Amino acid sequence: MSDKIYIVGHKSPDTDSVCSAIALANLKKLTGTENVVPCSAGKLNKETEFVLNYFGVAVPEVLESVEPKQKLILVDHNEYGQAVAGAEQAQLVQIVDHHKVGGFQTSEPINVRIESVGSTCTIVAQCYKELGITPDKGIAGILLSALLSDTVIFKSPTCTPLDKEVAAYLAPIAGVEPMVYGIEMFKASSNIADRTPKGMIEEDLKAFTMGTHKIGIGQVSLMGMDGFEDVRANLTAAIEAHRVAEGMEYLCLMITDILTDGTELIVKGENPEEVAKAFGKTLVAGSVALPGVLSRKKQIVPQMTTFFQG
Repeated sequence: MSDKIYIVGHKSPDTDSVCSAIALANLKKLTGTENVVPCSAGKLNKETEFVLNYFGVAVPEVLESVEPKQKLILVDHNEYGQAVAGAEQAQLVQIVDHHKVGGFQTSEPINVRIESVGSTCTIVAQCYKELGITPDKGIAGILLSALLSDTVIFKSPTCTPLDKEVAAYLAPIAGVEPMVYGIEMFKASSNIADRTPKGMIEEDLKAFTMGTHKIGIGQVSLMGMDGFEDVRANLTAAIEAHRVAEGMEYLCLMITDILTDGTELIVKGENPEEVAKAFGKTLVAGSVALPGVLSRKKQIVPQMTTFFQG
């Protein structure tokens, strides 16, 4: 077992999980904790690659499993089903998150900060402000990027006044205009031609336990649906194959169009029409049309959890 403290987000890492780990590790080093290591719980997606490259921030170490009693800080998640392998036996030191509490146990008290805001990076940025530390341009840039990603450039219902306040604080330090940069960021990562079905499924996939049901929910954000029909057949087949391989009862993939502010939820499972019922909808050709839906956390997970736990 290493004496290092690994800071890591959820499996199938997104920009918020990776950037919050990097920024929190940087803050801890600035305040005297030298043995912290920011990590990614898997391969970076295209958006995160763009962000780190844009602001010249080093790609973190990949951490997919930990040894028993290894010191661990979880960011952007608090459910063991979403954590790196071995997390249940690790020594949890801290949790920083913006999701519902998913159920975890520790052998001793730990620091937990969970706030109802648009991104974990909003919370980490607040930590900098509370300590009177101004992040450098690169850290400010990745914090802002994750905030814009998770709030879909302030369009998501998860976006709060604090997110906008923090974005206004970070933008001048990062040297970008949030709306202009946010669109550039989403465009850089939304080209369907550059993505494989497997990559689209895994790039932002989270596993949930809802009652007795193991359910996976992933999300792909696109700037328009051009080219999507060309990949639909292969993508839906890959979703079913992934569901079976992972032993999930249902696997749902949100295809979110940022331009029209809506989502097509592709559903695979034994009784996919049950997922449609969670939204008071009818399943059409294996999908549920969800206009106005942008947020998995606020507009998908709560409805499905209520339905399947009822």
